[in-house]
Amino acid sequence: MRYFTNNSQLARLDFNNKLLATYFLLFMLLATGFSIVMSYQRSRLDTAAAVDYYRGNEERMMFPKESTELMETTHFHLFMTPLIFLTTAHLFLLGAWSRKWKTVVITSCFVYVVFDIAKPWLIRYVAVGFGFLAPLNSALLGTTMLLCIAVPLYEMWFLKVDAPTRPH
Repeated sequence: MRYFTNNSQLARLDFNNKLLATYFLLFMLLATGFSIVMSYQRSRLDTAAAVDYYRGNEERMMFPKESTELMETTHFHLFMTPLIFLTTAHLFLLGAWSRKWKTVVITSCFVYVVFDIAKPWLIRYVAVGFGFLAPLNSALLGTTMLLCIAVPLYEMWFLKVDAPTRPH
C-alpha cells in the first residue's frame, strides 16, 4: 500500500511561500499544544472529570455551565474552528499522501470538529454518558490536527522530489 506519491506540491513551493505556510503552521502547532494542555487540565482526560466540568459537582464546588456560557463558546468555535480546519487541511491536501488517505484524514478532522462543538451540549443537557467524548474526541482531534500540521512542515522542508524534466 502506498501512502505517499512523489507529487508533493508543498515540496515544490518557493522559499517565501514555504516560509509563510511554516509561520502559520507553527502558530497552529502552538495553539494545538495549548488546546491539548487545556483539555488535560480541565478533565485529566477522565470522563467523570469532564462531566463535572460541564454539569458541575457540588462536592468540588463546581457550578454547571450555563447555556449562555455554552452559547458564547459555541459561537466562537463555529466561526474559528472551520477556518483553522480549512487552512490546515488545505495545506495537508497539497502534500504527497494518496487521495484515499487525504480523504480519511480530512473527513476524520471534520467529524472530530463537529463532536468538539457538540460535546459540551451533549454532556451538559443530553446525558452523562456523552462524557466519554471529552477525552476521546480531544485526543483524536489533537492527533488529527498535529498530522495536518506535521505533514506539511515535513514535506515543505525535508521531502525530496524528482526535479521536473524540461524539454530542450
